[in-house]
Amino acid sequence: MLSVTLRQLEYFLAVAEEGTLAAAALRLHMTAGSLSVALNAMEKTLGVQLLVRRRAKGAVLTAAGRELVDQVRQTLAAAQAFESSAGAIRGELVGTLAVGCFDTLSPWLLPPVLEYFAEHHPRVDVVVSEASSDELQERLLQGELDAAFMYRLHVDRDLECVQVAAVRLQLVLPADHRLAGQDEVRFAELGDEPAVLLGLKPAPDLVMAMTEAAGFTPNVRWRLRNVETVRSVVGRGLGYTMIMGRPSGDRTYDGHALVYKRIADQLPDNSVQLVLQAGSLGNAKVRALRDFATAHLGEVVDPMQRGGTGGAAGRRG
Repeated sequence: MLSVTLRQLEYFLAVAEEGTLAAAALRLHMTAGSLSVALNAMEKTLGVQLLVRRRAKGAVLTAAGRELVDQVRQTLAAAQAFESSAGAIRGELVGTLAVGCFDTLSPWLLPPVLEYFAEHHPRVDVVVSEASSDELQERLLQGELDAAFMYRLHVDRDLECVQVAAVRLQLVLPADHRLAGQDEVRFAELGDEPAVLLGLKPAPDLVMAMTEAAGFTPNVRWRLRNVETVRSVVGRGLGYTMIMGRPSGDRTYDGHALVYKRIADQLPDNSVQLVLQAGSLGNAKVRALRDFATAHLGEVVDPMQRGGTGGAAGRRG
């Protein structure tokens, strides 16, 4: 039997994914020299060169390395699932859980997820990735993520989905806006006022499709990638925005008040989903994430689920 270890396989996969020994060593919390020694030992055991190390050009997979990298990824995933199953039998969860999240959702969803696992399953190493929906779906299909949070209208691949909470596009206005006192607002009432929209794909395309279906074309003044930057620009009275979901506070980072209003026009249904690899609910850690998300994250996505009544400070009418 070959004496290649799971640790060596992990080292090889890290170099294959990162592209350089230095980047892989940083990811693995070890020195590049120690990593090189471990890889040399692995190649000697196998009798096959897997990587070509080129100074200043990173590490390049050989033909043999390219052939083996997917098998290594599957082997490590199977080993983690085995460890997780054994831990579940003992009544504890162990191992790595790779969780992705659409960028605008991560400030709301990731902190409670990390807190839950830290308190209830401390031997689970939750590795998080924030990215666009397209990138998250690709990484799920490649087996690099166990699960990811994103909007249902963003999902366009053959993946399993579990609903976390229903959401609806909302209008966000500065607190002193002329429409701030209304319970709901029609797009037409916004007229030619400047809009400040999220620029992170595919969110802007979906928002534009929704408004155009309702017969309205917003006058887009700025497109910004960070949702808190969008909120701060709106808070200063420079425009309005439309976003899915909402944080619990009604003030921007720099202290300006916002109001959230229901859009009166007909809009398509949407929801926050936990998106999974096919069959991944066989992993006890993924099941724990699903159970926590469906039981507790709905009120994080929409604080009104806690039973608030709303008001002038910005609760939805």
